[in-house]
Amino acid sequence: MPAAPSARVRGEDALGTVAVAVWALAAAVVLVLLGLWQDNGYWEYSDGVYALTARLVADGGDLYGEIAAAQPPPLYLAGAAVLSVSDTLTALRIAMAAVELVTSGLVLVAVWRLTGARWAAVVAALLALVTPWALREHAQLLPETFAAPLLLGAALAASRARTALLAGVLAALATAFKLAFGLPALALLLAAASRAVRLRALLAFVATGIVLVALSLALFGDSVLDGAVRAQRESGLAGLSYVGGLWAQGAWNLLPLLVCAALAWPLRARIGDPDLQRTLAAGALGALLLFLTLLKTGSYLTLVVVVEPLLLCLAAAGVVAAVRPVADAQQVGSSPPAAGGGDAARFGSAPLAALAAVAILFGVLQVGSLLVAPDDRGIFTRPLAASGPQRQLTPSEVDVAVAAIRACPPQRATSGPPFLAFAAGRRIAGDQPDQFILAHAAVLARFQAEADADQPRCPG
Repeated sequence: MPAAPSARVRGEDALGTVAVAVWALAAAVVLVLLGLWQDNGYWEYSDGVYALTARLVADGGDLYGEIAAAQPPPLYLAGAAVLSVSDTLTALRIAMAAVELVTSGLVLVAVWRLTGARWAAVVAALLALVTPWALREHAQLLPETFAAPLLLGAALAASRARTALLAGVLAALATAFKLAFGLPALALLLAAASRAVRLRALLAFVATGIVLVALSLALFGDSVLDGAVRAQRESGLAGLSYVGGLWAQGAWNLLPLLVCAALAWPLRARIGDPDLQRTLAAGALGALLLFLTLLKTGSYLTLVVVVEPLLLCLAAAGVVAAVRPVADAQQVGSSPPAAGGGDAARFGSAPLAALAAVAILFGVLQVGSLLVAPDDRGIFTRPLAASGPQRQLTPSEVDVAVAAIRACPPQRATSGPPFLAFAAGRRIAGDQPDQFILAHAAVLARFQAEADADQPRCPG
């Protein structure tokens, strides 16, 4: 069997309306089911911080001037735009699910370019909605939710000369949601097909970045630097034992994708679109380097949301390349042909296909564990962990906590998690949702003083 057909042979627009329609319908069903599964459960501290901050911005609050914020403006402005239409948790969840749908669609395109297999593209695109950390952070207002499609889109764009400028713009926008995302953004741009493409993409990246910085300074003054840059620098370093646990947990959850993506290297001769292979691989490696940012106090494994789609595209291509020759050989009753790579030729495809099957089964078990028992550690959590990244409060527990907050006098601030204050429609102490960064950054001391002075609070 020859190598996978290139995009020039099969046509980039040949995915077909039927495949797109099947993906769109199935993705919509999956997102509805995930919404019902998630309900109003409390999963992520940062989601509540950003949601409550976005509400304050939507209500006319002075971001960075009156409201401390530890990320660049786009995240809060995006959340505020949604809440200006409908100030509800449901509206935020629907909007973030729509962003995830974009990520899924980009996986569809990328896997089609790599494999030329409609079934693989559709399946991979649907899996993008339920990879381990995409599932845990489903429809959360986080920088990673926006950066995932932006980085994947940049990788797709950087693999074509005609879209080099778009690649730079998308990479800069991803960085604008969280500065650390500049690492995978630059990595994938530098992996573009030619020097000319790289230069155009990097120029667009720099130009877009300058415009975004200028707009931020014009709108918010240099106080934006206190939150997005200086406060992050002052937050300090986490203990190595804690960070080691996060690294182990991340590796545990990414292992199935890493194993399957690794197959793409020895089988690369069977995979189409080498330019896209390169930008995806570079972006994935850059995203994996984000694990080093976990050394900073307050960082968490939400960064895996950015890693998963990039790895998933390569993993799908690797699995298809391993399985295709085996299936073809079974049909004709002969041995699978060797690929053009040394490792694949030496070991054959059957062992690689078996390895992929084991990895896929392991990933399914992780996802199934979280779906069935989100409040228990299960197999989603790494072995020997003292605690796991399970759900913090069930929907019924959230309802009880919200009722307790609403029973308090309306003028009192709550001191509980920002998510509960958001769900209850009540303000938080000092109108400062990001309690963590206030406690760790001296540059934001005046905001901490305002929060401390906001007494009495409720619940007591």
